Parts: sequence; C-alpha cells; structure tokens
Amino acid sequence: MNSPFSLLFVFLSFSAALLLSLHTLAAPQENTFYDNVEWAKNTPNEAYNDSEMTLNLSDFCSDNNPGCESKIRQPDEAGMTDAQITNQSTLEFGRNEHAQAIQEGFNNNSATIDPNDDTYRFATLGIENAYEISHGQSNQYVDCDNATQCIIDNIAKQCHQPTHNLVPCDKVPVASVVTSKVIYRCPTGWTKQGIDCQRPLQQCRYDNHNYVSQLGGHGGCSLPDIATYLWDGKRVSPNQGFTFGAFKKTDNVGCHRGTGWDKRYQICRPTIQTMKATLSCLDGFTLSGGNCIKNTITWRTQCRLMNSCNVTHQQCIEGRATRTINGIPTTLDCWKFRVDHQCTQPNTCNVLPADCTTTSTHCSLQQNGVCIEEKVNKSCPQRRCSATQLTCGEESFCLDGDCFEAMETTSNRFNESTSALAALAEAADGLGDPPMIFTGKGMKCTDAALGFADCCKDGGWGTSIGVAQCNDEEKALGQAKEQGLTIALGSYCAEKVLGACIRKKKTYCVFDSKLARIIQEQGSKGQLGISLGTAKHPICGAITPEQLQNIDFERLDFSDFYDDMHRNTNLPSAKEIQERLQSAYRP
Repeated sequence: MNSPFSLLFVFLSFSAALLLSLHTLAAPQENTFYDNVEWAKNTPNEAYNDSEMTLNLSDFCSDNNPGCESKIRQPDEAGMTDAQITNQSTLEFGRNEHAQAIQEGFNNNSATIDPNDDTYRFATLGIENAYEISHGQSNQYVDCDNATQCIIDNIAKQCHQPTHNLVPCDKVPVASVVTSKVIYRCPTGWTKQGIDCQRPLQQCRYDNHNYVSQLGGHGGCSLPDIATYLWDGKRVSPNQGFTFGAFKKTDNVGCHRGTGWDKRYQICRPTIQTMKATLSCLDGFTLSGGNCIKNTITWRTQCRLMNSCNVTHQQCIEGRATRTINGIPTTLDCWKFRVDHQCTQPNTCNVLPADCTTTSTHCSLQQNGVCIEEKVNKSCPQRRCSATQLTCGEESFCLDGDCFEAMETTSNRFNESTSALAALAEAADGLGDPPMIFTGKGMKCTDAALGFADCCKDGGWGTSIGVAQCNDEEKALGQAKEQGLTIALGSYCAEKVLGACIRKKKTYCVFDSKLARIIQEQGSKGQLGISLGTAKHPICGAITPEQLQNIDFERLDFSDFYDDMHRNTNLPSAKEIQERLQSAYRP
C-alpha cells in the first residue's frame, strides 16, 4: 500500500524530469508544450492539500475503538515484566498452527523448512500477496470474496497431438505383359499353308544343261523330227511334266541331200513356290519375337502408410517421355508423381486445461521418415484452496483474525494526474531534430503452421521451451508482448506454395514503455485517427509536438500504467514511519 510520502516522492521526481527535459526544447517545440505543461503543474493541487500531509493517529484507529490512540502511545506490553511477556508469547505460539508446524519440523531434526510443505506454502501466501489483500484485489492465490487462500501445484501430464506434417511418397508405373494371337497373311494368288504361303509356278531353264532340242530338215535330209529334253544334263520326258518353253535359237545341221536344223527351246516344268506368311497383330498389340504383346500400365505407391493417411495433392516430377518396357516402346505423359498425404491422428492435448504449458516434445510416430505425431509433456497448474478468516480491503485487512487498520489510499485522480505528468516528461525526452516522441519499431514473428514453430505465442518467453527455431527479434518481440509494450497490426501471408499459404507472419508496433504504447494506441490512433501502417508495411512513427498537443489527456486510460508506477515508488520503511510518528507526537 502506498503512503502519501512515497507518492509525493514519485510526483516530485516526475516534475524534476519534466523540468530538465523542457530546458532542452527548441523554441517552436517549447510553445507547443507549454499549455499541457501548465495543466500538469496544477495536478498537485488536485491530488493533495496541506491537511492531507499531516499524520493523525486517528487515521490508524476505527471509530468503535476509543482507546486506540492511547494504546498506540502507551501499549499494554509496556507495563509487562519480562516473565509476563514470555508467558504471553508462549501461549500465542502454542495456539498458532503455522508456528506449531515449524516447531514440529525442528523436533524431527529438520535443519531447514521444506518450501514445498503445504502449511509453509499457505503461511507465506499472506506475505506474497500483501498488496492484493490490503487493497481488496482477488487473484489466483487469494479470494477476498470467499475468504480463501489457494496454492498452485504444477502437475506433470502427457498427451499426444498431430503435427499436420505432409508425408510425401513416390508413385510410379508398373507394366504387365498381355499377349494376343498372331495373324498370318498371304498375298493374292497365294495359298496359306500353316505359317507359309504357296502358289503353283512354271519353272523354265535354258543353258547347256537345260533345254529342249528339236531336230528336223527339208528335202532329202533324213533328220528325225523328234524333241530331246535335258534337265540338269539328264534326259527327261514330257510324261514327267516337262514342256517346251520359249524359243531360243536355231542351229543348222548338215545333210547329204538337203538342209537340216536344230531348234533350241527353254525346258519348263510346274513347281510350288513357297514363302513365309506376313505376321501382324490386332490393334494395340506389338509384334515382338514372333509374339503379339502389349503393356498394361498400373500405378504403385512406393511407401506403405497407415489407413488414416489420405492423399491431399500430387505433382508430376518426371514428365512425358517414351521408354522401352518389355521390348515395347511405351509413351506416358508422366513417369513419376510425388503424392502428399495428410495423416489424421487424435489430439489428446485438447482435453487438458488451457493454462497448461508445454515443457518438452518429441516425435512419437513417423510415416516414411516424417513425424506425424508428437508426445507432449505439459505442466498443468492445479489450485488447492483453504478457507481462512481472510478479510481484504483498503480500510482494513485481516489474516486469520489478526486485523489491522490501514491508512487512506490516494484517489484515482492522483494516479491519473501523475500518469499524465509522467507521459509529458517522457515526451519531452523525445524532442529533438527531428522529434522522436513515443516512436516505435515494427517487428514481425512467424505464426505456427505446417511445421513452423509458434514464434507469435503470447506467453512463455521467459524460458527456451518451444522457441529454439525463433530468431532473436521474435524472442524480443515475445517479451515485449508480455510486458504490454506492443500494438498488434494483424497478419499476412509471407510464403505461398502452389497458391496455398504455408507461412504467416504477425506484425506489431513495439514501444519503449507502456506510456508510449498507451498514448500511441488511445491518443494518436484512437483520437487523432493516425494510422500505424499495415501488417505487411508497419509505420509505428513518432508523434509530432503538434499532434501531441491535440490529444485530450483526460480521455486517456492510464490504469495499465498504475502498477508499474507504484512498483517504481520507494516506500518509507517501517522504522522510518515509527521515527516520524514519535517525532510528531513526542510529549
């Protein structure tokens, strides 16, 4: 809880920073800022008056406790002897369950307190959440409405989730031989005899060993009119089928009484001419080695996958060509396809609570060398609550029945005024040539998809779990998001394959402080309508002094900055407060 002293220190420090910054302004910027600075200077009058700065013991006592002030000046313990004080402390020690738990640990020869002991953990909740208890703010550890305190255990759990990685396989053709009957054909005039073609043919010869000789004469020449048949130099007869052929020549033969001659002719006989029949095949078949064959093409995928893997896309990777398969020239438009499969696996991680965080992952199932399922180790917070006599609030707060009166807290108006003053002081630091008031930087991260790491997650950047593939900029952006220093500009597709987006990026404007982010988001963008750019082309530019002058600071919500402001406040120690009380009310 903040005291008036500490808040005054914060205010004075902001004022000093503002005055130092204003001395560096150029003349045009000086005129632009003076109106807002004058407004800021008046904020102390709205936040404090002299009476609020005076300590009064009645502030520590409730109205129904009239003896409270005298007990502060002279507590009952002041009149006790050492023995009485010892007896009372021993009695209280025996009643307190947490003290007894600690004593039991010492009795069991335990030199140290186990920080994982439930009693110890419940006991320290009041210390760790004192601010929330005193200000009536419930959180995951203290429930002011139901008077409970809760401790959170991180339970290790395992689950399986699909990776959605595409599994590629090759698909190739397989040729099977089919045969058909061979067709034998003969030319016209020929007769088919088996696989041969035959036809009758008159064979004629004429040489010194093959001819027909016919002798004859005129007058008293006594040459006989007969024919002699020679075939391969041997005499043959017409009874054997030999006949005259074409006339070739006539030789004169001498006679005593006249003129004789010897006429020569071709000798002919009938024969059978034989040749091989012409072979052919039916349409679609090819003659190969005396057989009619053809290839029947089927397709085979060269990997075995589970039934849950389904084809999503295929692409030809070896195009049209003619190849000889089984002795047959075969033409195909594509000789090899790459076929992508998507394997469906159940996601058992969906049933776990959303606040579970991943601690490690490893591949638990592969197909064709590609991981399609991961085993995920998670840490899941589990709350265990215990009912107490917890009473929260700014007026009073109690831990197990021991109640204390609290000093009045400052109004929200002080928070608003101080935040606005701090904003002006920080703006003055950005003045220069050119002005760099509340300037930001555009930063991008890769969104999770198709095997890419989730480098845009909103939490978990304090560890290295799951961010090994993220670059330094993405890690810095993740921490800036956790600190509330970013404004989201949306996402866009950073990489496409065949028209499908396989990688997306998200873009943010990142600022040096929450104040810069608040004024850019609510003032520059919200009030003045100044664009911070797009996801693909961020601007995140500085605010000019003229633009800053047009922002209505009373409409800005600085509540997101209050906690940072209070954490940076130096509170007086308990000893310092006691010395001030004694000095102010010493008789």
